[in-house]
Amino acid sequence: MAAETRGSARGAKGAKGAKGKPQQRPGNPLRDPADRRLPRIPPPCALVVFGITGDLAQKKLLPAVYDLANRGLLPTSFVLLGFARRDWGDGEFIDLAHKAAKEHARTPWRQVVWNRVAAACKFVPGAFDDDNAFDTLAETLLALDESHGVHGNA
Repeated sequence: MAAETRGSARGAKGAKGAKGKPQQRPGNPLRDPADRRLPRIPPPCALVVFGITGDLAQKKLLPAVYDLANRGLLPTSFVLLGFARRDWGDGEFIDLAHKAAKEHARTPWRQVVWNRVAAACKFVPGAFDDDNAFDTLAETLLALDESHGVHGNA
């Protein structure tokens, strides 16, 4: 009886079709074009990434933001706000983000998409133990409320 139970459970998991070949399982439901949950795009927002010049941000986070933009899954009023201990402005941050996204993106590179992402990049320099840097970050987020309508959604 125990053998039957084990066999039944295994049989349900890896059912075999005609000629003993395993049946294909249905595809990932999150990639189903008929799924209406995915096309919903979030409201305007700012994504603040602390340590934006680090390895994790360059290899994973920045390419992921580009990939979301490339798939049309970012809101039109999206801002990517980087925070790090570099004495940079927006231009240097955009250069770093461009290199990281182009090198590690999982979707095809499209310059028009990158141009939209680059236009949404802002950088705030500062150390994690510097209260003034966090005041500047808060002021930047307040300014983004007006310019991009993020309404505190950061």
